[in-house]
Amino acid sequence: MSRIQILPESVKNKIAAGEVVEGPFSVVKELMENSIDAEASEIDVEIFDSGLKKIIVKDNGKGIHKDDLPLAVQNHATSKIRGIADIESISSFGFRGEALASISSISKLTIISRSAEVEIGAKFVSSNEQNDLSDYAGAVGTTIIIENLFYNIPARKKFLKSKSAELRKIRESFLKIALAKPGTGFSFSINEKRIITLTKANTLTERLEQIYGKSAVKNLSFESLKDKAEISGFFSKPDFLKSSRSMQALYVNGRCIEHKYLGFLLSKVYEAIAPKGSHPAAILFINIDPELIDVNIHPAKKEIKFCDQNYINSLIMRLGEKALGKTHSLNIERISAKPAGAAIFSNIDANPATAGFAFNYEAKHPGLIKNTGTYMPEHARKTFIREAEKSYPAMKPSHDFKYLGIIFDTYIIVEHGNDLTFIDFHAAHERSIYNELLNTETRPETQALIFPNVIELSIEDYQIFLEKKDYFDNSAFDVDIFSDKSIVVRGMPCAVKGLDIEGFFADIFEALKNDADHMLDVKKAIAEKAACRSAKRSGDSLTVEDAELIASRALSGDYEKRCPHGRPYMFKLKKNDLEKVFKRI
Repeated sequence: MSRIQILPESVKNKIAAGEVVEGPFSVVKELMENSIDAEASEIDVEIFDSGLKKIIVKDNGKGIHKDDLPLAVQNHATSKIRGIADIESISSFGFRGEALASISSISKLTIISRSAEVEIGAKFVSSNEQNDLSDYAGAVGTTIIIENLFYNIPARKKFLKSKSAELRKIRESFLKIALAKPGTGFSFSINEKRIITLTKANTLTERLEQIYGKSAVKNLSFESLKDKAEISGFFSKPDFLKSSRSMQALYVNGRCIEHKYLGFLLSKVYEAIAPKGSHPAAILFINIDPELIDVNIHPAKKEIKFCDQNYINSLIMRLGEKALGKTHSLNIERISAKPAGAAIFSNIDANPATAGFAFNYEAKHPGLIKNTGTYMPEHARKTFIREAEKSYPAMKPSHDFKYLGIIFDTYIIVEHGNDLTFIDFHAAHERSIYNELLNTETRPETQALIFPNVIELSIEDYQIFLEKKDYFDNSAFDVDIFSDKSIVVRGMPCAVKGLDIEGFFADIFEALKNDADHMLDVKKAIAEKAACRSAKRSGDSLTVEDAELIASRALSGDYEKRCPHGRPYMFKLKKNDLEKVFKRI
């Protein structure tokens, strides 16, 4: 039988590192928090090869004394606390003295630092359990360089996500920390290219504008409450809802934490106005006596424990209700942006004959056909159909069903053979647009917009756009960089008439942000979101021609009988079933 023995120090350090350092983003988080604890007013982060090759965090904080540098990589060596009593009232980000020790055990670590009270600082290098200390003459502050992360524990490397996914997590960690520190300037570089610069801001609102954009912040309302604890936050106005919870965050005494009930609490506050699958934005800040919380319950300090969790939950809900009360009318009606009488123009199928007629008609009536950024007026569309059918009788749709009408502003009813068929026109229209966008035989055509649409993005969404731009190009979207954090949409696929452009891009960026494992088929996701945003919706007006076109495509057998989300769009009631009900058979 094996005997009990004490593990070597190097093994213990690697085990501890596995708890503290989940990936490169954990290193960036720990080093940035150390810089904030050092009262830095400027923090620069540089990433090389998604953090696996090198991570550099530089600050202009108080610095570290030369004699303390060798201690910095020792386990549980810290300047933040002195005894057990101090744990009861933690006000700093770090306090356990584990981070640098853990990081140094799985990388090459270099610390260059000078404090203001000395003229000569020091450079400390720790590699393969060998340490070297030398003098350094440079600026006040600290620079920490991490190289070859996980070089000695390859098993951990195998379980990392793709490099682009790891880079995204680093960026998210960087922005979460920067958000709560508006008085500090931050920069973020990748492979020596500066991609984010956050200058010092005077208020939290200004910092939010830097990160999310002014247009997004205009859709947030600010509120605060003071009770046993102080709570303040920015909440979605009723018409600003997201398709994920990516814009929800809770900070406690400046520390961003994971609160597993936050999404549920916010959904209760917004349940009267947020449809299924929609989530409010909420960025909350709680200031509370440190003695009433325990931050020492998670290795990476992601979670904290409150003395009275129910009180905190009620405080969050009270604040949300107070903020929502300012902007939420009890008589909320979601009004479609599409004008009355708007109609689908896609029932003029592209073929040589109709294309020629459309060209001639466009010459007589400029703008009525090519303006796909808006809906064609109903009278103009009818005129076009009438004249087109005179010239090209084959254009008039032929079908083997009898159109009966629309019920509940949602379902088309047709008589088809011996069936009475009900078609959910939104889901059916969505499927036909989706298939057209993914047609493998011909690339979707691009229709230019008369007025290009400029969209301001958050920092995170802008970076995602840069990463995925080729996918938009290949999906027939003419979209490009407009300025720092803005894109310009000059054209869209012809299939997506009347697309809510800003809503579409908001949806697709949310989906890409939540694709942590990079398993999403981006082209299909683009087609799905575009189809959903451009398809006719329940309550929209449909002309007979529009309804018949949707029905003919749904009944053609060319399409899967479900929308891209998987919802069925057709139900058949057989003649025999009706005859049984009325006892005819």
